[in-house]
Amino acid sequence: MRPLVMYDLIFDSGQLAARVVFVGTRCSRDNLLRNYRTGSIHFVRSGRAEVLTGQGAPIRIEEPSLVFFPLGCPHWVRAMDDEGFDLVCAFTSYGEGFSQAISLSFPEVLVMPLARLDGIRQLLDAFFAEAASQAPGSRQLADRLCEVVLGYIARHALESGRCAAGALAGASDPQIAAALRAIHTRYPTALDIDALAAEAGMSRSRFVERFRAVVGTSPHDYLTHYRIGVAQQLLRRRVPVKTVAGRVGYTSVAAFVRRFKGVVGLPPAAWAG
Repeated sequence: MRPLVMYDLIFDSGQLAARVVFVGTRCSRDNLLRNYRTGSIHFVRSGRAEVLTGQGAPIRIEEPSLVFFPLGCPHWVRAMDDEGFDLVCAFTSYGEGFSQAISLSFPEVLVMPLARLDGIRQLLDAFFAEAASQAPGSRQLADRLCEVVLGYIARHALESGRCAAGALAGASDPQIAAALRAIHTRYPTALDIDALAAEAGMSRSRFVERFRAVVGTSPHDYLTHYRIGVAQQLLRRRVPVKTVAGRVGYTSVAAFVRRFKGVVGLPPAAWAG
C-alpha cells in the first residue's frame, strides 16, 4: 500500500483547520487551568515548561517541543523557570466527517520534540515567522501553515506507532484501508457490512472482528458516525433536513432524524438551531 493512502483517507478534503491564538512569552504566573473546548497545539520554542491536566504527573518539556491535544481537554502549560518560555498556541478543529477518525486515532496528548520534525524545519520557521509578524495576511498564512504542520504530525504519529486505533491506524492496514476508503467516498450510497467486507476482501465475520480490533469501533458505528458528521457539516450550511438525509445515504427522512438524534442527542432541526 502506498504511503499517501493515509492522506487520501484523512486529509484530502481539507478537513484540518488551525487558528493561531497566542504568540509570546509565558511566565511562571501563567499557571491557571483552562478548560479548552476544542483541540489545541502548543509550540514551546525555547525555555522549560510543564504541562498539567489535573490528572497524573506533569509532563516536563526540557527541549523545544510541541504539545498537541487533539480534542478539548482541561490543561495548562506553565513555566518551570523565572524567565518563562516562548510559546505559539493554536486552536485546532476538523471537518465533522473526520472527527470520529481523529478522536479514535490520537492519544489524549501527543508531545513531540521539534527536532523530530527536522525534515520540515523550514516550514516551522516560516510558520513561526508569520505567527509573530504584523504584516497584512500574516495571521491567515500562519493558520494555513499550521494546518500543514498538523498533517506532518499525523503522519509521524502513525509511523511511530502512536496511533493504536482509529482511521489513521486503519490506513496502514491494506484491507481495512480499502473499507475506510469506501466509507469516506461512498457514504451516500447503500453501503452495508457485506459490501464493506467485499471491499476488504474478507469474510463478513472476519472483517467485523478485524475492523473493530484496528479501528476501535464497529464498521456499522463508524459508517453511522461518519454520515452524521457529514450531515452536521451540511446542516451548518443551512441545507434543508430532507436534502441532507438523501446526501448522506438515508432514503427516509424519518430514519435519518432517528439516527441523528441517537448519535447527537437532538433532532437535526433543533441541533442546527
